[in-house]
Amino acid sequence: MTLKALFLNGCVSAAMVISTVPAMAAVVHECVAGKPNPASYTWDFKAETNTIFQDIQSDAQQALDHADQLQGVQNAHLSWDSQGLQLDAIKDEVNDIEAKICRLETIRRVVAPWQKKEIDRIAATTRLMVDNTQDAILFGNAHQENLWLATYRKYTDNLDAEAQNLANSVGRAVEYANVSKEYRNLRHGMQASASS
Repeated sequence: MTLKALFLNGCVSAAMVISTVPAMAAVVHECVAGKPNPASYTWDFKAETNTIFQDIQSDAQQALDHADQLQGVQNAHLSWDSQGLQLDAIKDEVNDIEAKICRLETIRRVVAPWQKKEIDRIAATTRLMVDNTQDAILFGNAHQENLWLATYRKYTDNLDAEAQNLANSVGRAVEYANVSKEYRNLRHGMQASASS
């Protein structure tokens, strides 16, 4: 699923970008694995997955920062322009995460069971973030003067909670991967010392 920007009334001008936040349309796509090549048989997919988790953690933290700012902006009763900027930034982070999920889904069959569970958790939370970001932008574009309504607040509150959930979950996965790697290195070092 990829988010595409559509501008209010079809206008794509600098003035419209500043005054109106783009609406989002979800497009379902399929992640397709490429053909195996010689490197495919020796590639460390588990390590690649851990690296992607680190990248997603960074994206999730940035999305959380924007969601937190959106909550602060909303509480200050600022304009749709200010709130729309935060939603647009969240949309960009979610798009980045979705591209990484595509790669994770492609290599999912060759990773550790705990990594598969984390991939599923990331994908599910990201889908919720996509939906709430899209709903908040569509609502804001249609009701720029009524951003105090409970419907809009629900979308932004959900975004904040989902971004927090994703950042925490992926953060724990990254920490687990680092500790596991350190343990393997220590064990390997002890085995090397014992055999000498």
